Amino acid sequence: MAHRGVSPGGALLRASRMFSMPAPLPPPAQEAAQATFKSHSDTATSAYPTHQVITTLSHARKEGDWGLKRPLPLRSTTKSSTPMLRIKGIDTIEQITDYASGADHGLTLLKFQELGLPISTPPSFGSSRHRVDFEIRSVFEDDIDRTDIAAKDRAKLVDQRWRFSGPWLAGMSPGDFKKYLAEKVRPRRAAFRKFLKAKIARDLNETARERIEAAKLKAIDNAETESTILPEFTKITADSILDDQVTEYLRNVRNQNAVLYQLVGEFLDLAPLKQPTELTHEQMLNPYKPRLLARDTRNPYAEHGPPKTHPSAGLSYIRTGAYMDNHPLYGPQKEHKPVEARVLRPRNQQSYSSAKLGVAGFVAETNEGDNIHNQKSGKSPLRHFDPDLKNGAKVYVQPAMASVNSDGKLRIMLKDSVDAEAELVARELIGDGEGIFGQRREEVEEVSKTTIRRAYSSKVSQGAQDYGLKLDN
Repeated sequence: MAHRGVSPGGALLRASRMFSMPAPLPPPAQEAAQATFKSHSDTATSAYPTHQVITTLSHARKEGDWGLKRPLPLRSTTKSSTPMLRIKGIDTIEQITDYASGADHGLTLLKFQELGLPISTPPSFGSSRHRVDFEIRSVFEDDIDRTDIAAKDRAKLVDQRWRFSGPWLAGMSPGDFKKYLAEKVRPRRAAFRKFLKAKIARDLNETARERIEAAKLKAIDNAETESTILPEFTKITADSILDDQVTEYLRNVRNQNAVLYQLVGEFLDLAPLKQPTELTHEQMLNPYKPRLLARDTRNPYAEHGPPKTHPSAGLSYIRTGAYMDNHPLYGPQKEHKPVEARVLRPRNQQSYSSAKLGVAGFVAETNEGDNIHNQKSGKSPLRHFDPDLKNGAKVYVQPAMASVNSDGKLRIMLKDSVDAEAELVARELIGDGEGIFGQRREEVEEVSKTTIRRAYSSKVSQGAQDYGLKLDN
């Protein structure tokens, strides 16, 4: 079969971003390993989306127009209430468009955006595993969201980066680490010694400048004349550094892991690691031995590892959650509206493991410590499993922050308690339970806009003490 040529204009359109779909991402490693077992489900939602999800307008969907090469069948695309498709192949060898439903990740994104949570940097290990009483920083802050960095400034701005060309060594398996050494590190021994020569030359030049500046200050303090002979500065180049000097420099830093890792990390552009707080055996035996100083990193991803994508993962682009919800009847609210979460697994009393909740399509864990989630009195759905409960147990929770870990998974952290009045307002909006005005679900009736305005204006006219959720009448 003869190959049909493509015109220059057609080739340009195929390669443009307007008419081409992005390449799919590789599947998660854990799911790829489970694909060989029979217990793996083909319909299970993957940890993160691998294909672009597209949608179209309602009138275009009725005609099968999705902006692709050919129209899609109306029988399979017009009956769904969620018009979201995942395109696996625009033009396959059978000359068809391979597609599937993309509502799983598309609806999850919409549900998460309804929470109004900003994406924050991951918390440090110094705080509790599930506590939210630490500083919350947005991933879009200027001092940690730097992408366009010149090669010469990478080492200087290591604390303001999240993308590195080298791997994060703490997250590598022993097999991957040995493979990385054999394929990436060992062939670059000569280049590393050349890098050390430039490093030694910079250090010697800096030491010479400091010595000259000290001599000048001493001459000024002693009121010496201008005829005083001061040492001259001669710039040292990397070519003038001998191999013996490089070998001696390596001997001095070989037992100082933090300093050696900074040199190797700068050369290979490795992701930073948090320095251990314990002293090494050599430091305890020789506490007064002069050592090269190691700079502790302030990179927020040094403890958990840098993310594989942008730290926001495209889930949310708001920088802060410091906004106020305004209720049409009760006015500005102190807390954000809590959400209803499904209890996936109650708290295990024997292993002291926290309960797992389903929040906006993601799995979240309750906080540790003495809080409302760990109450020992009463039949809380977080402590007891009731198989007879229709649709499963549900509780109201208050999301506090969200962050993306190094594996690309979203982690939602919850507050220790939920404001009682905020929960009542949220339940009243959906007509569940007893509302603020004492109305039950069967007593809630549809009212006109005029009735709502009259009730709201009467409450405002009673004075500032009755404004809000506390009603005395």
